[in-house]
Amino acid sequence: MTWKFLKYPTSLILLALALTSCFQSDYTKLVKRELAKGVRYDSILLGIPFGFTRQEFYGRCFDLNAAHLVMEGPNGQSVQYLFVDSLVHSEPTKLRLLFMPGYDSTDRIAEMRMELSYELWAPWAKGMQTDSLEGKTKQLLMKWYNGNEFITTKVGEKDILVKLDGNRRILLQKIDKQSMAIEVQDILNHRFVHTGVK
Repeated sequence: MTWKFLKYPTSLILLALALTSCFQSDYTKLVKRELAKGVRYDSILLGIPFGFTRQEFYGRCFDLNAAHLVMEGPNGQSVQYLFVDSLVHSEPTKLRLLFMPGYDSTDRIAEMRMELSYELWAPWAKGMQTDSLEGKTKQLLMKWYNGNEFITTKVGEKDILVKLDGNRRILLQKIDKQSMAIEVQDILNHRFVHTGVK
């Protein structure tokens, strides 16, 4: 086998690109593929999109509260949304979703941090632990957001479930025996452009 073609700079660049693409993670390939589509998904939850200002967010929550859809969460640190799911549970099941946005330097929503648990959770209730909630949460998010399936990727030392459609990234992981953490992020926002999810 001859390697004479390596004398040419263009050949070296092409070889480097080919080798780099071989070693890219599934997540990196997914990001490149999704961003190349040029499609934006700004919808997050209950009519709240990426880009809302703090004032717009609280105005929307005020309207949702007036319609008896949400209320103040525990310790006033989040918004609480209680709902009954029959999309992925075989019987209507009460769930609690706590949410609070993360803002960028222009005071606009760049992400939504959420926590999902069974409303009737108890340490002794076998079917109410995150072991059963994890799969249901994944299914529920697929119903809410459609699009690509979740994949598993490494973040630091942890394996995390990730779903990416266009600019909208959803991270899913267990917090404890009671709750699942969900983060919905706009990866085109300057807060996330250089995040090291591989």
